[in-house]
Amino acid sequence: MIAAIVVGFFPTPPILDRLLLSLLKQADYVVFVDNGGGENILAADPTARAQIEYVCLHGNKGVGAALNTGFELAIEKGCTYVATFDQDSNPPESLLPGLLQVHLDLEQQGINCAAVGPAFFDTRAEQKTSFPFYREIDGHIRTVSLAPHPSDMTEVDFLITSGMLIKASVWTKGIRYNPGLFVDYTDSDWCFRARAAGYHLYTSFEQEMGHALSDAPPLRLFGLNFFKYSPLRRYYYFRNSVLFIRQRYVSAAWKRRLIAGICLRFLISLISDPKKIASLKMMSLGLYHGLKGHDGAFQ
Repeated sequence: MIAAIVVGFFPTPPILDRLLLSLLKQADYVVFVDNGGGENILAADPTARAQIEYVCLHGNKGVGAALNTGFELAIEKGCTYVATFDQDSNPPESLLPGLLQVHLDLEQQGINCAAVGPAFFDTRAEQKTSFPFYREIDGHIRTVSLAPHPSDMTEVDFLITSGMLIKASVWTKGIRYNPGLFVDYTDSDWCFRARAAGYHLYTSFEQEMGHALSDAPPLRLFGLNFFKYSPLRRYYYFRNSVLFIRQRYVSAAWKRRLIAGICLRFLISLISDPKKIASLKMMSLGLYHGLKGHDGAFQ
């Protein structure tokens, strides 16, 4: 059985409803975990609404806590695979069957795979451009290029939350989401801990999904995506970058790349952000709190 978990926070109703209807056609069990503002899902379709497991967290508890809640319910239902989604994902109706087949193919090859994911692109960009994946090879972080054949499976270092199909047994064995990260790096942290435990992560370029990664399409410079975030979101990004870099399961190569990325993003944000003063304050506070080891929701 496949479960699909959607985490929402004041979603846009038509976009979320379209996602939920799509998932009802390809998952055995669909959970919507509401961090706030999503109580009116599928208001125009009560029959479909009745098929959704709605969970209200009574306030924003963050992505990690919401995913852990959804996983607990899915495992109680006997689901062996769990797919995770953000509220603005746009999966084709063939996504979950396709990703499940990837899992089964890897299992036949004897590969201990924790999760697989699709290639993804920003749904708001004028020109369709897939976002890159990365893998550490010989102490260097390499961009994973499109496989020679679309059906090929490619190993990567991490996947994003949306569209990730996870073997449920990985979660039951203790690799759960860190609720303290709240937003950014929740998925990366889970992936790095899964790989440290001996699991592998794969993407299939045959499976594609549209997704919105930030408040607006990102600016691409120096091989990095610079997301257009609010000052509060910048706080979480910089704080969690520091918290993540400090973990023992993050390699030296990734630490170097992330430190360079923090510095570059800090400078670019000061140039391009329309709310420079507010962003400077929140980025600086995020760095300070990360060094002090603070986590959880911003107070």
